[in-house]
Amino acid sequence: MKLLFVAPSAYLLGGVQDWLADLVADQRRLGVDVTVAVPDDAVHRRQPYAERFPALKPIGFANPSGSALGRIEALRRLLCRHPDHLVAGVNIAALYPAVRSLRRQGAFRGKLVMTLHALEGEYYADLHDQRDLLDAVVVTNRLSGALAIDRGAMAPERVLYAPYGVVIPERPCSPSPQAPAPAGEKPPLSIVWVGRLENGQKRVCDLRPILEALDRADQPFSLTIAGDGPERGSLERDLAPWLDRGWLRFTGSIPRPQLRQEVYGPGRVLLITSRWETGPIVAWEAMAAGMAVVSSRYVGSGLEQALLENRTALLYPIGDGAAAARQLCRLSDGGLLAELAAAGQDLVRSRYSREASLSAWMAAFSAVQSLEALPAPAADPPPAAAGALDRLLGPPLALRLRQRLGRRFRHNEAGSEWPHSGHPPAPQDTLLELAARLDHHG
Repeated sequence: MKLLFVAPSAYLLGGVQDWLADLVADQRRLGVDVTVAVPDDAVHRRQPYAERFPALKPIGFANPSGSALGRIEALRRLLCRHPDHLVAGVNIAALYPAVRSLRRQGAFRGKLVMTLHALEGEYYADLHDQRDLLDAVVVTNRLSGALAIDRGAMAPERVLYAPYGVVIPERPCSPSPQAPAPAGEKPPLSIVWVGRLENGQKRVCDLRPILEALDRADQPFSLTIAGDGPERGSLERDLAPWLDRGWLRFTGSIPRPQLRQEVYGPGRVLLITSRWETGPIVAWEAMAAGMAVVSSRYVGSGLEQALLENRTALLYPIGDGAAAARQLCRLSDGGLLAELAAAGQDLVRSRYSREASLSAWMAAFSAVQSLEALPAPAADPPPAAAGALDRLLGPPLALRLRQRLGRRFRHNEAGSEWPHSGHPPAPQDTLLELAARLDHHG
């Protein structure tokens, strides 16, 4: 099997980036022929990405014109050097028209897979558009698979599941004994929150009501918030009373090894406030480190059947700060914390270790190879004009002229230079309502 991953290079921190780095390293240890290709332009740059993930040894592909047609041409050149590979796309939308045109010409004989990492409507719209082209989609969450069939109209046999994996410590982590509290007082909780500081998905706005409820319950605690994002400033203002008290600290974004060394640890509690998740990897990492988990019943937790109430985690309704605080207070009983931590470690060993994840991904790629080849896909419509030169000469001729003159479109954002999807982001409410029904009822 020869694999080609095509991924963005503008993002150096995040669960998807860590997943790819771990998976490719493990595949190469098995002797699998794996190539990672990333854009090398103005915002997406190969060199910083290669320095952050040196073991990937990524190759670059460039779009000198900065145009939509230039993106397709850059990927066509890349694919012509890998005509028999299984190509796995990681949020690079121009991959679809590039493969489509080459397949119609008989110049690409490999398989094409979408790896799906989010519950966002534009990716399911891509699936629907490209269902005659994609040999399969590999999802990291059971709900994502249900949505790929429902919203993406993918054939069930072409929807494959392979979860994220995390490092299991060589020595089992046992909960640290709690320091005895003064007579009449509750022992303090050591709480950890990890992720991107934003409200749409991660709901950091719920942290203040949770801390207020803990205060009302006279539950002492310390909270470490590891991450960064657009809401950091407002969150620091909202949580100023606990910052001033010394009960709270922000670490900023830190790499996973540093998280394992400085933030995760036995006897601590991971708090998840999300509206939706396709993991989250942080839950499996915390469980592997001997931590208990208190989580919202986020969309994506139902069909996955990993966070089970009173068995592997304590759960509360999304956005219910008082209920979250009540569940946290239950963990001042060190016995319950130890029981949940032990069950979480067993879960991760069996389903979310790097070894289990690698096995699932290799099985998925092998299944793709054995699927019946799709018929020749329909032709894409001509690319839309992107500027006055395109409207005057047509995109193909305008591209050649830009290349000859060294002219290019300037992009200030990663998603503009190399779009993640063929569709613009859209409000998520309708999709998440459907997702919640599927997640609850199966």
